[in-house]
Amino acid sequence: MEIKLIPAPSIEAKYPKQILNLSTDERISTNALLADKTKRQLSVIDLSSLSQGAIKDQYTIDIGKKSGDKTKRNDKRTPEGIYRLLERKAPPEIPFETYGSMAFTTNYPNYFDKFQNKTGDGIWLHSVPDKVPLTRGSRGCVVLRNNDIKKIESTILLNKTFLVIDNKIDWISAEEHVAAKDYALEWFNQWRTHWQNQDLENYIEKYSSQFQAPPFNKKTWLAHKQKLKERYSYVKVRVSDPNIFQLKNQYLIQFVQEYESDGYSDVGVKTLYVIKENGTLKIRREEWAPLVVNMAHQQNK
Repeated sequence: MEIKLIPAPSIEAKYPKQILNLSTDERISTNALLADKTKRQLSVIDLSSLSQGAIKDQYTIDIGKKSGDKTKRNDKRTPEGIYRLLERKAPPEIPFETYGSMAFTTNYPNYFDKFQNKTGDGIWLHSVPDKVPLTRGSRGCVVLRNNDIKKIESTILLNKTFLVIDNKIDWISAEEHVAAKDYALEWFNQWRTHWQNQDLENYIEKYSSQFQAPPFNKKTWLAHKQKLKERYSYVKVRVSDPNIFQLKNQYLIQFVQEYESDGYSDVGVKTLYVIKENGTLKIRREEWAPLVVNMAHQQNK
């Protein structure tokens, strides 16, 4: 299928700051959807268009009746965050007069939202019947025309495709994008190297004092890793090309992790929830799911 590339909004190529990298590893490779609340536009970005500073497709959207970031239930605002599209719904499961021909659920509230005590649920990407104007305002969902959601349906891989919603999508130069991507990748590679070398002093410095991955906090996480260091004579950590998203001070880094030691090995998808604190990236949470298991079911490793 031929990819239609729409130049990003500038005379020269521009790149979305909110998407720093899309993985080339087919096990997690996917497209991403960017919702710009200010311009009321949904842009479809894939690996090819991201590499060229272009947009695959773009559509007009509706958003919540009230402006600003969603913070609580029934505030009629559209949240700003990095979300995965989880389930596809269609009539008669959902009413056509409300949701049109199709809807995709999201994982709002995500970890970052929960950490900020944001409430509410039921934030979807969905369509509306043609007779409904895209200017009436939703209850917080991102809304498309019926024909448009049918066009992007083929680009969505459930539990893999990300929907990034921001007040404004920032389009930056190739040089700025490379610098932002390299900054995140350098930090990521340092984290992996410290872990593999069992350099726990520098490894634990990559974690926030507010790190939580139940039943662990930062202190007990370090104790857990120290016990493993005593048990295993070596550790090897191989990682795939990651998906990297950034929104404000939030980073989401997702990759395939192949872990090996002389006592244990596994392969799974890991997600790091990272916050920029005082100019430094710190892990607030990490989640791991076996590669053979649906990614909606996640657990700590």
